[in-house]
Amino acid sequence: MRLKDKVVLIGGAGSNMSRATALLFAQEGAKVVLAARTTETMQETADRMRANGGDVLTYQTDLTEASQVDALIDAAVAEFGGIDCLIHAAGGFFSTEHEITAMEPAYWDGALQNNLGTLFNLVRRLVPILDERGGGCLITISAGERVRQDANAAYAVAKAGMVAAARNLAKELCDKNIRVHALCPGIIWDALPEGKIAPVATQLERLGNPIDVAYAALWLCSDEAAWVTGLELTIDGGDSLFIDSPVRRAVLA
Repeated sequence: MRLKDKVVLIGGAGSNMSRATALLFAQEGAKVVLAARTTETMQETADRMRANGGDVLTYQTDLTEASQVDALIDAAVAEFGGIDCLIHAAGGFFSTEHEITAMEPAYWDGALQNNLGTLFNLVRRLVPILDERGGGCLITISAGERVRQDANAAYAVAKAGMVAAARNLAKELCDKNIRVHALCPGIIWDALPEGKIAPVATQLERLGNPIDVAYAALWLCSDEAAWVTGLELTIDGGDSLFIDSPVRRAVLA
């Protein structure tokens, strides 16, 4: 029950890292608000949480629209009385194609809006709420350096911007007791298993799993990390260090 009595908003609630995080946070006692543009995967996550006794609110939201974010925040506060933590999991636009000379301006703008615009819309509304609660934690899910380098320029710029925003906001919001971090996963290869969320295999030489990211977020949102802010935490099994991984190399091949 490391998050007992905490309210966590997960923006961009999908079927991968954000689902693992939602399930784990509910196991650890948090009340969870799920927000996403499409409802099917979000509802599947909510159903799985409720089957295990989780307390969850779902709210269909286009996080690129400030007015919809306002409605989301108002609904979350009305339901649970406030918000203590944010997991910003919106984004997308990863591809190894889209060379810069052939990239449409709309693609570039979309990558920035979906990754950075959504972060801005959420944080600007949440800071006063967390401040009123005595502090809290904001986490944005960026991408590991090697993932950014393997992807297209628009994705790389957007994800690097999320790291820069987290570090800058950590400085700005320190006096409000609001901690800010960027999680930087590698490519998460394995599917989320059924059943209760529990740590996966302890070996470095394996594929990444959404649970790896969820446990990192759990620690940062818990009171155990109360004296940690501005962290850029890479979760990639050493890929960004160019550690040779036969397992992951075989998958790429």
